[in-house]
Amino acid sequence: MNASTYEVRATRTATPVLVQAVEPVPGLHVYHQPEELQQPGDDTTHPWRLGHHSGLAMAAFPTKDEAVNAAREVAAFADWTRPADDLRADQDFDLTGYYDRLMEKTRGLLITKAT
Repeated sequence: MNASTYEVRATRTATPVLVQAVEPVPGLHVYHQPEELQQPGDDTTHPWRLGHHSGLAMAAFPTKDEAVNAAREVAAFADWTRPADDLRADQDFDLTGYYDRLMEKTRGLLITKAT
């Protein structure tokens, strides 16, 4: 998997930060949390992120491999290449199933930022 430049957003309205990321599943990116966005706590133990192509983080992981595996675990839950707002509004998106799969199959921490 080759890395490419990816825009990370702390929130939907934040200015993006550029990082190198891999895309194990179309629309999902794995990257190391950029230093300027790190906060004490979970960023120390779970510095790897699984993010949507919109730039928003979805979950945090202890290792890159775990984040890549998580992307593969949730690949079938949605067409992740769709815009984030479309996924949020999609009545057929199994959000509970997505959460359950991440919690059952990975050591990830869900990231749930409303803004």
